[in-house]
Amino acid sequence: MKNILRVKIISNWIYRTLSIGIAIVPIYYMSYWYFINRIAYPLVTVNTSSPLIAPHELSITIQAAGFISSLLPLTVLIYVLLNLRKIFLFYKEGIVFSFEHVVLFKKTAKLLAIWVFLTVVYEAIKSVLFSLGNPVGERVLSVEFGSEELTVIVVAAFVYVIAWVMDEGRVLADENKMTI
Repeated sequence: MKNILRVKIISNWIYRTLSIGIAIVPIYYMSYWYFINRIAYPLVTVNTSSPLIAPHELSITIQAAGFISSLLPLTVLIYVLLNLRKIFLFYKEGIVFSFEHVVLFKKTAKLLAIWVFLTVVYEAIKSVLFSLGNPVGERVLSVEFGSEELTVIVVAAFVYVIAWVMDEGRVLADENKMTI
């Protein structure tokens, strides 16, 4: 009983944090493209001055195209956060094993994999947009799949396996309830 109370309390904090994240992430994406001509990269530097993210001033049209291209991965990321928030809403209410949990975990795993794919596409589009002002022959299309993307794919696989195990646990719990 004491553990369930702790789960409820911590889940309430995580639920609230995810709610804040759902609001902040779109603001971050909008701010990124709105201030792209003024943002230095990296944001934290030591004893050096940082170059601007965009090598030259980006037009409003290119900024709009960049923001529009960010909407697909942003939308999927928001769905991931919404699913996680629903999971922690169940925990906050003391519901630990349910069919809804399994469905939400499986959706989250699939959405994470989709998010990785869309992020790779989005970063490729960004590379093109950033280099559109370059002379012909110096424009760039950069498609990257690195350790960060691989990590998210592995996490998605783990989440899917967790959903599978939770479903088996739920079935066993239902069978135990029916046993006299």
